[in-house]
Amino acid sequence: MENTSGQGKKAIVPAEIDGWNWGAFLLNWIWGIGNNTFIALLMFVPFVNFIMPFVLGVKGSAWAWQNKEWESIEHFKAVQKKWAYWTAIVYLFFIAAFAGLFFIIMSSMKDSDAFKLAESQFESSREASEIIGKPFSTGLPSGNIETSEPSGKATISFGVEGSKGKGTVYFDAVKELGQWKINSLVLEEESTGKRIDIDPHATTSAPVEGAVAVTPALAEKTATSVEVEKVVITTSEANVGAAKAKAGVRKPTGDVNEFWGNFTWDDLSADEKKLWAVLGWNGRIWGSESESPASEETSWAKLSEAERAALTSLGYDKKSWNKE
Repeated sequence: MENTSGQGKKAIVPAEIDGWNWGAFLLNWIWGIGNNTFIALLMFVPFVNFIMPFVLGVKGSAWAWQNKEWESIEHFKAVQKKWAYWTAIVYLFFIAAFAGLFFIIMSSMKDSDAFKLAESQFESSREASEIIGKPFSTGLPSGNIETSEPSGKATISFGVEGSKGKGTVYFDAVKELGQWKINSLVLEEESTGKRIDIDPHATTSAPVEGAVAVTPALAEKTATSVEVEKVVITTSEANVGAAKAKAGVRKPTGDVNEFWGNFTWDDLSADEKKLWAVLGWNGRIWGSESESPASEETSWAKLSEAERAALTSLGYDKKSWNKE
């Protein structure tokens, strides 16, 4: 068959090439410039650009044969195959880039102070423990965080799954004077669709073992006493500060690091968990030897205002923190 390529409308289009063209469909105007098929520039015309990719997919091969000279049918097929090949690579690249960007954004949201505070308050909730169970895991969050130091706001949801069930947690928070505060925290059960307002102050802390009412006579016999803002708990000298508190923030005695090191996560009060959550701690990594939040490796000067404020409430100062 005579090679009639490049002769415009007079060119006879071989039947073996007159089919669907993926390069023309997916890369449209870029493919059009490369194949002298400038009708593809109609992609820039509003409304027309909705149907033009499909027109190019159907008619692209015929137009490319008519508008450009080709060495042979085999040459034409080889070039169009390369267009389809590179089209697939370009689209896969953009899909991977979008997925990577999405993962980075979601991961940074999960590392945010607002998320950590919500996670900590959810973990401290009696309702959450009864419905979801412990331990539980959280998925990647979705939503929006806007910050403009020292204020901000966050509206986020994340999946949660525990030993008793799973669901979705929704919360909104505001940042005022450098500190995040949860306005509302809601759990939606997956099985029933029921929504429960979570009270972050209703903790699941177990009763203090061996705790007794403090009287002057008893205080004289007690080796060590740990004073909490709302509760006074006595413990033996061998277990300094390790008694569980129901509320408030204890005032460390002696070395502040050793003081807090005596506690398990469940030993901490709800208020103490909130402060440690600002620094990135939660029940999963507290006491772990292989994992710790970024704040642990950060000097006092490089900590955020919220982190320094939390540390101050926990009894740390610049000297004791940098000593770690």
